[in-house]
Amino acid sequence: MMPRSDLEYWNRRENAGAIFANLRWTWSHIRAHAGPAALWLILIHILLGIQPALLIHVTRHLVDAVVDAAGGGPSGFDDILPLLIAFGLIQLATSDVLWHVRDVFQLRLEQNLSHVLGCRLLERSSRLPLLFFDVSETYDRFARAHDPGRKLGRLFLTALRFLQAVITAVSVAAMFAPVSVWISVAMLGALAPLVGLAIRQSRMFMAFTYGETPEERRAGYVNRILTGRSEQKEMRLFGLHAPLTGRWRRMRQVLRERLLDQRQRQVIVSIPATGLQVAVSVSVTVILAYLLADRILTPGRFVALFQGVGDMLRAGGSLGFSSRSLQTGSAEVGYVRDFFELHAADGPGTPPTGQSPGQKLNPFPRPLDKGLFVDNVHFAYPATASGEATPPVLQGVSFHLAPGERVALVGDNGAGKSTLARILLGLYPPTAGRVAADGLDYAEIDPASTGDAVSAAFQDFSRFEFTLGQSIGIGTSGGSGKAADGGLLPSWLQPDMDVVAGAAVRAGADELAKRLPKGYDTPVGHVLDGGQGLSGGEWQRIAIARAFTREPELLILDEPAAALDAVAEAALYRQFAELLEGRTALLISHRLGSARMADRILVLRQGRIVEEGRHDNLLAYGGVYAGMWEEQASWYR
Repeated sequence: MMPRSDLEYWNRRENAGAIFANLRWTWSHIRAHAGPAALWLILIHILLGIQPALLIHVTRHLVDAVVDAAGGGPSGFDDILPLLIAFGLIQLATSDVLWHVRDVFQLRLEQNLSHVLGCRLLERSSRLPLLFFDVSETYDRFARAHDPGRKLGRLFLTALRFLQAVITAVSVAAMFAPVSVWISVAMLGALAPLVGLAIRQSRMFMAFTYGETPEERRAGYVNRILTGRSEQKEMRLFGLHAPLTGRWRRMRQVLRERLLDQRQRQVIVSIPATGLQVAVSVSVTVILAYLLADRILTPGRFVALFQGVGDMLRAGGSLGFSSRSLQTGSAEVGYVRDFFELHAADGPGTPPTGQSPGQKLNPFPRPLDKGLFVDNVHFAYPATASGEATPPVLQGVSFHLAPGERVALVGDNGAGKSTLARILLGLYPPTAGRVAADGLDYAEIDPASTGDAVSAAFQDFSRFEFTLGQSIGIGTSGGSGKAADGGLLPSWLQPDMDVVAGAAVRAGADELAKRLPKGYDTPVGHVLDGGQGLSGGEWQRIAIARAFTREPELLILDEPAAALDAVAEAALYRQFAELLEGRTALLISHRLGSARMADRILVLRQGRIVEEGRHDNLLAYGGVYAGMWEEQASWYR
């Protein structure tokens, strides 16, 4: 059982007000994007709701007519035939035709919602701050909002099933009123505890699944490792299949046992309410039999109302199930609402924190006149879900990058180099301090403009498995129009091949294009048919070429030669010395030989700049940099 705090959370979150609010929000989207289909579905479920009452009415007259016509010959059959036709038409229309028609409209509704809201989700996710994806607690919010169209469609259909069950219960109960109003009241009253219990069970189960999300994510991650393509070499080399499979089994076993325990609790607490409904139904049946024996009821009314008892049982079960599903569906839609509304103001062109609404943001200064300023920058990742603060990554970092200056940033693993690079690229906001371009604070610059003015090749680069030309030029606009639509990227999203070719030459990836069978049109990786497998160094050259497809004011190279051999590394740095001439660049590397090409070296240790200067000066100083240099040089002696 989940902690009481979780149950209280769901009692607050999924009360009647929250469900109605989520239903209104859902209806607003359905009305806008799938209105006609929704109206047909409402009509169909109303007809399905009154079907049992209609059958009770027809059954009563049909049975009485059969009894009266017994032994009467063909003339009696003429009186029965219209009732038989009515009975058959009601059964046919509701149990066959309407259900099939409903499936068509349901599919159309789900398709429309999935398309519109899926596009909206992709748009929102593209505007999320990078920190959202880097922190597990906040990434869970994105994971829970996945597949928004299906979630809204499911809540709407659940509400319709609930409406159908209510119509059925009320209309069937009304059929008992001519016999006894108290029977109608008793049958409806027996449904109330069942619905209340279903709501309570749903809250408990949603609190349980909410708490299980991190565990499910971890188990899913282990599963991806076991089945992922890129992991298989090391999986086999280190014999990891057996231990990780065992780990996955244990994780899934724990999750299964917790789920089974939760289900057992729900079954146990449901027995009294279910028993009450069955007891009322049996009692009503006994009363009907007694009234039939006293000839107060006709055989037709007895058979029809006996059928109605079963309809009320089914309606009660449907009400309970729909009540639980409403809780679940409302919670899922609540995740979608939280995700969309939380980030409604994020993205390019939106005033960031500290900006007045409507205040115009400035473009990134181009060309840079005074350079980039990092002023007393601190950074720490957000606190954990338990409120525990995370240790600071950067602690008061300050320096200046002059226009056209090449600066090397070196330091131990975990010193904060990559984090500082993300802040300079505008991907992370500093926790404290400021970053400015020509004195203009990043917070006052349009993020889209910043994105156009900076570029980088990351150590943990992405492998875009398109064609070679697309993988290099995926971030560029314009198109050659040569590729046909229907591929992974349509023709109007094709990169400018002149830009791609120039960037490939600068990064040394042009030699790769010459070796591939179709040059820049060759698929790379294993996603597309005919894809060519590449080495880590070749992928890294593609990533570096991608950084050169722009003409940025700031270029950051984060371990650009990590996957290259020593000869290729030396050649690459000779290229860099020429290519970076006159361009502001920050070079991050563990290999200190590359730092010699820089105009200045910054040494970062435990989140602080501890040394600064040229290579020869830092060696003469005999500090941290000199110690790192001596340690690396010793391996080559």
